[in-house]
Amino acid sequence: MVSVEKVLSRVPFYVEQASYCISFHERRTCLSCTDEGCPRLDEAAELLADYRAQRTERYGRTGSS
Repeated sequence: MVSVEKVLSRVPFYVEQASYCISFHERRTCLSCTDEGCPRLDEAAELLADYRAQRTERYGRTGSS
């Protein structure tokens, strides 16, 4: 897991990639998808949740700025 210890004034590249992964899965499946779900999608969702939680904790706000 990537640490978000730096200033979060810009969205890190790995967060952008996680967003793209989720957007992709909204339209179609990938080679890792199964009937039970997708490990790539699960990892992307977890990464975004961690990033948002750390951003909220650090800055006391939600959403992007």
